[in-house]
Amino acid sequence: MMPARAYRQTLPACPNCKAPVTSPDRVYKVVVEPEQGERGVIQRDVGMFRCPRCDTTFPRVLGRVHYLLVPDSEFKRLKKEAEEGKTKAADADAAVEALRKENLAREEDLTRQLREKVISGLESEVVQLEKHVEHLREERDRLMDEVAVP
Repeated sequence: MMPARAYRQTLPACPNCKAPVTSPDRVYKVVVEPEQGERGVIQRDVGMFRCPRCDTTFPRVLGRVHYLLVPDSEFKRLKKEAEEGKTKAADADAAVEALRKENLAREEDLTRQLREKVISGLESEVVQLEKHVEHLREERDRLMDEVAVP
């Protein structure tokens, strides 16, 4: 929720008594001619406000839209470029998606290969440990026989 003070600062204020005015009585669309050296026209939404305290009527610009006037041939060229840009963007999106799928497949393949290497390394280690355990058992049995014989 916006504080009352900040809300009042966004409202237009009466130029005479500085009282905030909540809404315009009327809104007009005004087209402004371009100044020298500018291209296009500007459409402004102008609100006419009436002060509830002193009954003064005053205008305030509510919004602006700048329209650029271009020859029909240039407009068609720009439209064609925009359509080409859209198709290029769609092609690029498709290429990115294909690369993502390829990357995912590579990651899965690398994960599978790594898992297989780790498993084969662990299996060979298990075989070595089993041989070592068998050797230790034989050594234990031999030592037990030496101790048992008086």
